[in-house]
Amino acid sequence: MLPTFTLLCSFALAGPPAVQSVCLQVAPFNNEKWTRTPKRAQAVVLIHGFHYHLFDKNVPKAEFRPWQKADSELVKALSKNADVFSFAYGQNVALDTIVTDSKLAPSIVQLRKLGYSDIVLIGHSAGGLIARHFVEDYPDAGVTKVIQVCAPNGGTPLANLAVPKSQKVFLECLRTEQRQKSLERRADKSIPEKVQFLCVVARTETDSPSDGVVPCVSQWTADLRKQGIGAVLVSGTHREVIRESGIANTLARLAREEQQRWSPDQIEKTRKMILGK
Repeated sequence: MLPTFTLLCSFALAGPPAVQSVCLQVAPFNNEKWTRTPKRAQAVVLIHGFHYHLFDKNVPKAEFRPWQKADSELVKALSKNADVFSFAYGQNVALDTIVTDSKLAPSIVQLRKLGYSDIVLIGHSAGGLIARHFVEDYPDAGVTKVIQVCAPNGGTPLANLAVPKSQKVFLECLRTEQRQKSLERRADKSIPEKVQFLCVVARTETDSPSDGVVPCVSQWTADLRKQGIGAVLVSGTHREVIRESGIANTLARLAREEQQRWSPDQIEKTRKMILGK
């Protein structure tokens, strides 16, 4: 079997991916050829989540969210210490198909070729699941850190929206029942020890069990806690938390800092604070 990195290189040399996707450098902005800021070691890739479409014709299109663009609070905060890239993808396929058949893998290859030694994936909502599955499936790709923001690791009960027919296959992956099946199916996979990983858990207000879309217990699931994956609690709604300036600064700090595995005592203390008894 070919080494993982060799497989990723083969993706980069293959024809157009089955999923429409694009990865754009947004800080410093470069719409054509990517460039690495001299002596800068860190590249951050922003991955958006579910985007509701009104019409089937728009579902396959790769569209950036406002918080992924050059003038967003998050990009401006991150760009003080890192070069920033944004990844967008069509949502007419299952989540795992995006991991394997989009431009995400070739983009990571290209970042390594540019000389970045620290490649961070920040995924909001379903984007956090894409980031997680990517490092679990391709542990040697070169990603060094993943920060999930409001990711429905355990699913969300609100993934039953009426969406265009072609988007149902993507939304189905976020349903509570399907996420449980996915976790069972992927039980032999884990977060690689060499990949730092952190869950940013949001809730709408003190003692709220949810960010309004994803329950807190689904954002920081038992399987992740068992692996020593830590969590940071922030206040805000599922949609707005990734856009707020204060949280943007928090995410930029978390991207800079080491995110090592937690001890069982740390996990339990924080679990009680975030999830209760």
